[in-house]
Amino acid sequence: MLRPRRKANPKEEAIQFSLNNKDRNGFEIRFINDVKGRGVFSCTEFEKGDFLLEYRGDLISKEECERRQRIYHKALKVFMFEFRFNGKFICVGAARDDGSLGRLVNDDHINPNCRMKTIRVDGKPHLCLFAIRSICPGEEITYNYGDSEWPWRCKVFKSS
Repeated sequence: MLRPRRKANPKEEAIQFSLNNKDRNGFEIRFINDVKGRGVFSCTEFEKGDFLLEYRGDLISKEECERRQRIYHKALKVFMFEFRFNGKFICVGAARDDGSLGRLVNDDHINPNCRMKTIRVDGKPHLCLFAIRSICPGEEITYNYGDSEWPWRCKVFKSS
């Protein structure tokens, strides 16, 4: 008698992909428009709770984050993910295009399909995206960037 395959634990999957510094299969990058730029789209189905991608980059201090914010062009500043871990301010600087997909996931503060969670791997924080609902092939992967006043949220689009 065949036993059904045990579904992988999403947190364990996230840890394995983080340790290997790799993205999982099932995604593609597409150009959206001049405002949003590129985005990440699903090529397969994902279920609520599934691990999707890691937001990878340089794990840097508050001071280094502030230094980079001063020297970066505004297009690079959006790749700075600031958060608290163990009571300290930390930042993942993902301005350098290393080919990873997590840095290209766009903001959706109204109807996101995933959520960013911090997981600990070998004592260090890793920012991982997990599906908050089912995701269909062809759907853009999005999460809520938080309460900041992001310029694209108030951008008015004119129809041609």
